Amino acid sequence: MLGKIGYDTSWLSSIPWKAIHYALLFLMIEVVTLAYGVMVFVFLYQTYIPTVKLERELDLVFDTKCNVQTEYSNVCSFPTANFSVSESGISLLTPKYPYMLILNLWLPDSIHNRNAGMSIITLELYGREHVLIQRFRKPFSMPYRSDEVRMISNILFSPLYIIGRMKEELLLSIEMSSSFQFDVTQPVFEGRIILESKRYLWSASELKIQTTLSGFQNILYYYPQVSFIICISVVSFLMNMIYISSILLYILWRFFKKSRTPELPKLKNEPKPEKYPLRGEIDSEDNSFSD
Repeated sequence: MLGKIGYDTSWLSSIPWKAIHYALLFLMIEVVTLAYGVMVFVFLYQTYIPTVKLERELDLVFDTKCNVQTEYSNVCSFPTANFSVSESGISLLTPKYPYMLILNLWLPDSIHNRNAGMSIITLELYGREHVLIQRFRKPFSMPYRSDEVRMISNILFSPLYIIGRMKEELLLSIEMSSSFQFDVTQPVFEGRIILESKRYLWSASELKIQTTLSGFQNILYYYPQVSFIICISVVSFLMNMIYISSILLYILWRFFKKSRTPELPKLKNEPKPEKYPLRGEIDSEDNSFSD
């Protein structure tokens, strides 16, 4: 049609359409393979990696109305803080993984806390319907520092104390459990911290829940870019091997099918037999002559 209009269409015949067709087919296959590799990586990351780290800030509260006059009139009960480890009714912790439970307390470096002595802190974990799953109790006390160390520290960090970049407080880390595990049938949804002392002063508190990974999980979590490249490479290699194997099997199937199909012998060009009249035709001819 273009030739009839007046356009030169001779250049169309020189384009390798078959090669372009195969190139586009190969590109489409590789795009599908890449998309499949991304899906495999996302699936592995979502299912194979547990909840590694979870942090909860704690707000310790206590009663201020005392029935009996005590030494500390404004603290009438043990400071308590409730926290949640669930979201939309689903526990954020992964079953059968050992979790380390660490409680961080920031205590002001005051004479009041230094004279508070030993105390107990309790961690309780609850499941559905507020069923107690595990209870941990650990003793603690204010870290000891001599007067000389305290004086040198105050001199060195006094500029930071003055401008408010640092506070005169100590961080107390209490390891409540090093390998807490729970079963699938009893997931953890919430918990409670109880500071069994009315004498301590604190500025902040925090609960850290974390687990350790090993092997491929460690690489997948801490090095996601490297894991993504490895996953895409492995999936691409396996998929390409499947494609090549399928093509080879198809070629072998065509070859054996062709070899098993018997070829019919070709007929020779024999001369056609002469057409002789039938017996009825001969009798009719004889009768016509006799007449």
